Amino acid sequence: MQSPRSLKDLARSVLLVTWCVAFPLCPRLPAVQKRPFSVKPLREYSFAALRMGTEFRIVLFASDPSAAQKAALAAFNRVEELENIMSDYREDSEVMLLCRAPAGTPRVVTPELFHVLETALRISRLSGGAFDVTIGPVSRLWREARKNKRPPSAQEIASARRFVGYTNITLEPDARAVSLKLEGMRIDLGGIGKGYAADEALEVLNSRGFTAALVQAGGEVVAGKSPPGKPGWRIAIREPDSADPSAPGELVLHDRGVSTSGDAFQYLEIDGARYSHIIDPANGTGLKGSPVVTVVARDGVTADALATALDVMPAPDGLRLVESIEGASALITRHSPGGLHHLYSKGFPGGPDRKLKPRETPKRKGTG
Repeated sequence: MQSPRSLKDLARSVLLVTWCVAFPLCPRLPAVQKRPFSVKPLREYSFAALRMGTEFRIVLFASDPSAAQKAALAAFNRVEELENIMSDYREDSEVMLLCRAPAGTPRVVTPELFHVLETALRISRLSGGAFDVTIGPVSRLWREARKNKRPPSAQEIASARRFVGYTNITLEPDARAVSLKLEGMRIDLGGIGKGYAADEALEVLNSRGFTAALVQAGGEVVAGKSPPGKPGWRIAIREPDSADPSAPGELVLHDRGVSTSGDAFQYLEIDGARYSHIIDPANGTGLKGSPVVTVVARDGVTADALATALDVMPAPDGLRLVESIEGASALITRHSPGGLHHLYSKGFPGGPDRKLKPRETPKRKGTG
């Protein structure tokens, strides 16, 4: 049985319906107009700036050119911050202040410098000293040699090598402190710093929502997520003779660091002898007949350090080293009587089956 209250509510509803049917001008809610949902298309933008003695280049995909430009500027500023920490060309940098600290005295350093030194010592141990950031006293000699067009003397090299040795660096993780055992030691982060800076620049871009991005710093490349609709970023492999038909071509990858090391651009040539800017810590001499090494790793800092180490090490030892590190692989290219000879580690993209993509000239959709 309906309660009196329910009957009243029912009667009221019937009257309301009757009113609206009898009088067509009864107010009605306006129809909702559906507007098409539009998304701004992503475009490719490229930016460049001189940092750490080389050109840093950023490529990213964005729908807002202003936001893209601001993100790139923030990334370049981050690299500048790191240069003030790691440069051995700047006497007031953090690493140079560390080198001038009294021998054996622990000095608290920034997280960035501690992380780079920690990574450097790990690669130094794994490579048996082929990679050594304490090479600074010797690398300074070779910098002067390139200016003066003469190699340093054996006596000069022997004197500088007294201060070289990665075992003379002590790290205290709990205190984030570093101490150098010998007065006169000089740290040179040239073989690892740009890879780390590229990592950090990409991190800045990612933090601002630009995940489809790439950072290049000379021979170091750090690739983020793939460009829209693409399987990955196309990264050309440098080799001693690009006209060689057996040249590997280019890699297609994402979320990886790539480093290429060799004497293609920095070298000293005297009396027909060509000395690489990469120095063998075992004898303090610039490499002769330096191979071109390309390393792929999970980040730029690891790829950078490994590429330098593999340039110094005998090829079989270098390939074994890179295969012992998860996510790392390498290609070593040398001149041989029959032309260029390519040595691949396990897991190198494309590998010896030569399924690497041929080189292409990328088409730019936009510039910033």
